[in-house]
Amino acid sequence: MSVSIDLTGKSAIVTGSGRGIGRETALLLAKAGACLTIADVDETTAAGVAQEIRAMGGAAAHVRTDITSAEDAKKMVRAAIDAHGRVDILVNNAARWTTKLFKDITPEEYDVDIRVTLYGTLNASRAVLDPMMEQKYGRIVNLISDAGRIGEPYLSIYSAAKGGVAAFTKALAKEVGRYSITVNGVAPGVTHTPGAQGFIDSAGGDEKLARAYPLRRLGQPIDIANAILFLASDLSSYMTGQIFSVDGGYSTPG
Repeated sequence: MSVSIDLTGKSAIVTGSGRGIGRETALLLAKAGACLTIADVDETTAAGVAQEIRAMGGAAAHVRTDITSAEDAKKMVRAAIDAHGRVDILVNNAARWTTKLFKDITPEEYDVDIRVTLYGTLNASRAVLDPMMEQKYGRIVNLISDAGRIGEPYLSIYSAAKGGVAAFTKALAKEVGRYSITVNGVAPGVTHTPGAQGFIDSAGGDEKLARAYPLRRLGQPIDIANAILFLASDLSSYMTGQIFSVDGGYSTPG
């Protein structure tokens, strides 16, 4: 006897899924049976991930999406419905960060970081609510980051934006629970992705950073994707407004 996660018949959108955690999540959801819509500002990488999924026998569409645009977010959802008939799962993964001390960041830089990381999550979430409410079912999973829970030096604006996403997760969960829509978050620690390499280098490298983690290693994209898969599935159907730290124990209270 065994328990497995089966997303057959479900339609999922993953933002920022052209690489890193987003790509790994999209591939994992597809392996569980979901139909995928790969949304990324880089259409070439989005198309590549969609092709990977189709090559392994899954169903996938891709759409170039700038989530700082509310209209682009609406087009993303329409593309998912056109391709797969519905949308059941949204993973708000796309984000942007500037790795600098706060005193060195320009207003122009932090405006972009906030628009992608916070406003992008708001835009994508708003775009899926009408179809999810109409079908009375939905799973929204927001990437929070430990930065949004405990703060990280050199990532002050990212920490602020992700803190906003954390509060939004809890507030939206209370609004839409009556429609059988759950809204939860995953807070990764430092994870090996192309986008995180600059921060890893600025903090002294992999080995130095890993010493701060009880499990003595940094995360891999699959570590985060596994938690997202659980929250996207019906195994988590009685959980909402929660944030999972997936960080090797880094944020464990002292």
